Amino acid sequence: MKNNSFWVSFFSLVFMLLFLGFGGKGVYYSIAKFYKHTSLVLNGVKTEGHITSYTESRKQEKNKYTRFYSPIISYYDTANRSYTLNPDYSSNSREWSNKVTIYYDKAAPSKAIRGGLWYLWFSPFVVLCLSLIPLGLGLYLLKYNIRLMIKK
Repeated sequence: MKNNSFWVSFFSLVFMLLFLGFGGKGVYYSIAKFYKHTSLVLNGVKTEGHITSYTESRKQEKNKYTRFYSPIISYYDTANRSYTLNPDYSSNSREWSNKVTIYYDKAAPSKAIRGGLWYLWFSPFVVLCLSLIPLGLGLYLLKYNIRLMIKK
């Protein structure tokens, strides 16, 4: 019986650390994205960009390939210098419009993000919500481990 207690404690500790790590990293990522996006929207310059081309990648699923497209967006700053934005997302279809909203930093125009509800707010919100699940499980296991240590 005592041997089982050791393994239960050991595995709950390992899972607790994994859940806290994954959940904490996801929460940190989401908050960092929210801060960056909010800062650029409030303090940055809004401009219009154009999708000039796409980077294509393929993913194999069973015996078929799925194509994914990442847009390459060009935009100009207030001094009429051209910049290129390579967003960190892709989709399985090309976009129907090639005009997009861009927010960039006044001091460093090459630091830019794509505007729009999905890109600015919704995807970080989804990551935040999904990260709360392992974080909650990790906190529950932390509480469980503390109770186990107090009983001993």
